Amino acid sequence: MKRGIIAKKIRATRENCHLSQQELANLMGWKSHATIVAIENGTQDIKTWELLKLANILKVSPESLYKEDVMEPKPPVILWRKKTDNPDAVINEEQTILQHYQDYQLVERLTNFSSTTKTLPKESCDLLSVDLNWANRLADQYHREFQLGDYPANSLAKCLEEDYGVLLLSRPLANGSAACSRDNSGSIIILNEKEVPWRQGFNLAHELFHLITWSPSLLEKVQTEKQLFNKNEKLADAFAAALLMPSQMIHLDVSGKKLTYSLIVALAMKYHVSKQAMLWRLCYLRFIDHKTVEKTLLDKEFKELDHSIFKEAFKSVQPLGNRFIRIAYLAYEIGRLSKSRLAQMLGVKLREVDQFLLEKGLNLTNDKELETGFA
Repeated sequence: MKRGIIAKKIRATRENCHLSQQELANLMGWKSHATIVAIENGTQDIKTWELLKLANILKVSPESLYKEDVMEPKPPVILWRKKTDNPDAVINEEQTILQHYQDYQLVERLTNFSSTTKTLPKESCDLLSVDLNWANRLADQYHREFQLGDYPANSLAKCLEEDYGVLLLSRPLANGSAACSRDNSGSIIILNEKEVPWRQGFNLAHELFHLITWSPSLLEKVQTEKQLFNKNEKLADAFAAALLMPSQMIHLDVSGKKLTYSLIVALAMKYHVSKQAMLWRLCYLRFIDHKTVEKTLLDKEFKELDHSIFKEAFKSVQPLGNRFIRIAYLAYEIGRLSKSRLAQMLGVKLREVDQFLLEKGLNLTNDKELETGFA
C-alpha cells in the first residue's frame, strides 16, 4: 500500500467527517493525536488493523483509503416536501442539516451509543400499484411493531430517537415543508420549528413513511414525476393519520355519539392532531362523508375555533432532537469533546453553553463517578 495515497485519503475522509485529528485519535483509543498527524503527513506506515478500524470509524470501505480509483461516498440525499424558491438557501440548509447529521454520528461514536439502537425497517413501495388502504395497513403494522400504545403522538418521537437512533431536527423551514434522509448509517427527519406541536407530530409520522419506504429507485421517480410525487405524499398522509389515530381507538371514542364541533376538538386534542386531520380520519373510517368534511372546513365558526386554538398552542412549540443534545453533553462530560466543539454543535456561543444545558435539565458535573459500595 502506498503511504502517500493513504495519507491523502485519510486526511480527506477525516475532514469530510468534520473530525479533528485529536477527535479521530480519541475514537481510535489513542491519547495523543501524534500518530494521526504522522500517518496523514506520510511519515508513518499504518498497520492493517489500524486501517480497518479507521475505515469503520469513518464509515467508508477500507479500499477507499488506499486505492486511488475508489470513489468517495456521496452525501445523503435529502427528500423535501416543499423547497424554497431560492436555490442558494436550499444548498445552505442542506449543508447545515448534513453538518448536524455528521455531528450526531460523531457523538454517538464518542459515547458508544450507536450500538444501542436498532435499524429502522424498510418496506417495498410500488407507487403504481399501492393505494391508501395499503398505507393504512402499513401504519397498523408499525403501530404494533413500535408499540406506540393508544395515543401514538405521545411516544412516536421518543421511539424513533431512542429505539432507532433517528436524528430529529427542528429548523426554520419554508411554510408547509419538512424533509428526511436515510443512508446506510442512519436516518434524519427535519421538521418546521415554526409550526405548532400537532403539525410537527403529524409531519413526524408523515416523514417516517418516507424513511420506511426509502429506496433509490423510488426517490428517482418522485423527484422527476410530479404525479408520482403527489401520490407518494398522499400515501404518507394516510399513513400518518392511521398511525396517530388508530382505528380501534377512534371507533371506541366515536361510536354511539353525536358528531359535534366540541367532540371533534376534544378528539383532536386527545390524539394531538389538527381538527382538519381528525375530520379526514373520520371520513376515511366512514363516520362522515367527503362533502361533510368540506362543508365543515368552510364553516367560519369551525375555522375560527381552529384558529384560536392554533394561536394558543403555537406558544408551546418545543424543538425536537433531545437525544442528540443529551449524548453530545455526555461526550463532553467524559472528555471526548471540547467545550468549544460542543458549543458549535449546539449552535450557541461558548459562554452560553452552561445556561443552554441547564435549560435542558443537563447540569455540568465534571463526570464525578459514583462509589458502588461493593468491595
